[in-house]
Amino acid sequence: MKTFQSWFFKILWWLTFVVVVLVIMVLANREWVAKELMEQKIRAATGMEAEIGDISSGVLVPKVTLDNSKLYNPAEFGGTLFLDASELHVEYDRAALRRHELHVTLMRLNLREVDVVKNEAGVTNIMSFVNTMAPRKSSGGRTVALLNGYKFTGIDVLNLSIGAVKFVDLKDQRRNRMAAINLENQIYTNVVSSADLRGLSGQLWLRGGYMVGLPVNPPAHKAIPEPVPATP
Repeated sequence: MKTFQSWFFKILWWLTFVVVVLVIMVLANREWVAKELMEQKIRAATGMEAEIGDISSGVLVPKVTLDNSKLYNPAEFGGTLFLDASELHVEYDRAALRRHELHVTLMRLNLREVDVVKNEAGVTNIMSFVNTMAPRKSSGGRTVALLNGYKFTGIDVLNLSIGAVKFVDLKDQRRNRMAAINLENQIYTNVVSSADLRGLSGQLWLRGGYMVGLPVNPPAHKAIPEPVPATP
């Protein structure tokens, strides 16, 4: 279980990381980015349909903001919602980008809803996503295929908010759950990997993450409660 718990946060990290890389790499080639172009880029990179409410980018300041964006699962997961982000705001280092380095100075991510979906074969959308975006190397580790020669050097300040997390079982709808996490404005600094998201696991557990099947660790002083039975 501990191995799966650590992978869960790596997967969350990769999900956020992929979107950030797509935003910056598109901006590196165009001063103005249409919603349709960004949606096409996300679809080509992830195989998922994207729906962006609004997008704006700075002219003098290297920044971009995506408002009211949604990402939908592929057909094998019923085409259901994957995530609903009310805001993704990214400010990046333009000089570093010229050196083929991805250095984010500020990222503000507000996830209104995240859906963990298990298909009829028992595979979750998150594990399917990470296997596509970060395939395992022969040495046993993983690499983010999307980097395409760019080196990721970190996020100086990450402001993370998470609203609700839903678990959807396409084979047995009785197991469906939703937890109101209501995590607001959690600040992380000098983020280079998922290991730098200190305390996130305990925060999610305290706010009901275990009720929707999130593999999170309780704080040391908390006992693990009995599982909540499914509603008939």
